[in-house]
Amino acid sequence: YGANTIDLARTVSLPEFDDTHAHLPRLWARARIDALLREMNLNGEREDYISEIIRLSQRYKLVTPYTAFLAAPRSLLRPRLIQPGDPVIRVKTDPSITSVFAVLPFGETLPLKYLPEAQVWETRFLAPAWMPDGTYRCRLLLGDQRGNAYQESKSFVVDSHAPRLTISVAPQAVRAGDEVLVKVAADGDTARLVAKLHGARPVQLYWSDSDRMSVGRLRVPAGLPAGRYVLTVSAEDFAHNQSSAETRLEIR
Repeated sequence: YGANTIDLARTVSLPEFDDTHAHLPRLWARARIDALLREMNLNGEREDYISEIIRLSQRYKLVTPYTAFLAAPRSLLRPRLIQPGDPVIRVKTDPSITSVFAVLPFGETLPLKYLPEAQVWETRFLAPAWMPDGTYRCRLLLGDQRGNAYQESKSFVVDSHAPRLTISVAPQAVRAGDEVLVKVAADGDTARLVAKLHGARPVQLYWSDSDRMSVGRLRVPAGLPAGRYVLTVSAEDFAHNQSSAETRLEIR
């Protein structure tokens, strides 16, 4: 548990490449596709995940939500998680696309403008404040260089609630130069947690399967005078809602 970095490596044979039992690769591919779909349903679409899903579905003849779009350019809706009032919606498309319109769930249709430097289509998008949190669908209307038209349905999540946090530190009384174990229980859509203490380097917390919460180790500065200090944990979720929580730490 020091500051040293340890790299461990082991060679394994994944079922996709295992021909011991003929049915294993297809079972593994189905499980892998399901896992990627769950990840994108939670955190939004990713090009590398979609490409892997299409590759596996073609190889093992599996039906997925993306196999129907193999003959048409694909698009990615970003961000997928938004705050009410969030003014920007971005769509990444195939280079052949020359126009994009978004048909929003509350009836508004908006043209998107292409931004060459970012290689995305963008428009101002105001989610009404009265829209309750939840999952919504919008339609993207795409046109290409040859005059072909395509339509895709994409989902996005309206999230107005900042992450809720519960902090625990051990030990609660330490000496200057000691290390403090910080554990935080946070909402499941929390994307980033950072612990801060006066004079110390901020520490990002990461999920621990064994602890069932996010964990990090913060080093108390060696020259910090004795006293009671505030340890702050700041949080940000995937919709960029932010919150923070505090606890007291005694330096002896």
